[in-house]
Amino acid sequence: MAERVARAREASGVTQESLGTMIGLDRTAITRLESGDRNLKVSELISIAEALHRPMAYFVADPVPAVVSRRRDGHHHESTLALDTELEHFASDVRALLQSGDVLTQDRPALKLRTPGSHDEAERMAEDVRKLAKASPGPIADLGQLCETVGLMTYSSPIGEHGPDGACVEIVAGETVGAVAVINGDAPAGRRRMTLAHELGHWLAGDAYDTTQSADAESMLSSFAIHLLAPRAGVLRLVGDHKREPLRQQALHVGAEFRLSWSACVSQLRNLGVIDPAQRETLQRERPTRGEYARLGLTWTDELGAPYLSPGLTSQILNAYVRGSLAEERTLELLRGTLMANDLPPRAPTTLDDLRPAFLDHGRRA
Repeated sequence: MAERVARAREASGVTQESLGTMIGLDRTAITRLESGDRNLKVSELISIAEALHRPMAYFVADPVPAVVSRRRDGHHHESTLALDTELEHFASDVRALLQSGDVLTQDRPALKLRTPGSHDEAERMAEDVRKLAKASPGPIADLGQLCETVGLMTYSSPIGEHGPDGACVEIVAGETVGAVAVINGDAPAGRRRMTLAHELGHWLAGDAYDTTQSADAESMLSSFAIHLLAPRAGVLRLVGDHKREPLRQQALHVGAEFRLSWSACVSQLRNLGVIDPAQRETLQRERPTRGEYARLGLTWTDELGAPYLSPGLTSQILNAYVRGSLAEERTLELLRGTLMANDLPPRAPTTLDDLRPAFLDHGRRA
């Protein structure tokens, strides 16, 4: 618990002295508390949770082994304290929901997937996943929803414009195995989608928290990600539809349609042989303005902006709330700012039949 207090404080950018002031203790007491030399009173833990905007469950739940391993080994994905804290918190919450039966997750698909060894393998892996998700060659409308269909739940958190892009870990609850990803919701929209697609590749390849991945493996999973987001058939069809337009305008159409960052868009056009290396270099030099897209009537959907929570996970949390399995305060904690109290659906009324098992159990104990 002492370690979690220290991590939560540091991740929130709060000094020991400031935390002490907020909860009525001096800095020395906070230092001793975080080092384990001073016992933490329940009233103090409540105050700390409020000051650091964390639920009590974060401080008392058992750690998720995968996150502990990631943090210990952790150069993977430019690991930072803020990202790992959010990842541990989200993974812990999802594990608790799985253990309680309030949330179910899809199993990892029974495809023989592994980290691609070449760009051709990466493209085939992307094709297999699209077929599994019954996705057309066009853009994926809700990437978070697609990830859920293969067992990966997503939370997009405001980690900071210059923070790390994201990470995922595997979680185990009894015989259930799933995975969670935390994405930096403050990153540009195109990068958010690439990050989530990349983390999906880690989960599907069975290395969701392998911190020993080589640079080549990371590159191959990025190749999988771009082919998943912008498949060959869909991109070539769109380019063909606009073949009479200048090359730059063709690229703008591809970027907007498939919601890619400019660098990812240009790289994929080169991967597919639409442009040559010199044309790629020319396009990369001049990043488009918003006005260039607007002039062509192109719009951009701001997907995965913070806060975002997988739609299926949101639905299951709300169903548990309506059934009475989750209290309002806990429900709002789990929804992570995606809904407010006045957005919650009405709860099912409590009947005598609902209360009878509790009274019968009480009578047996008496």
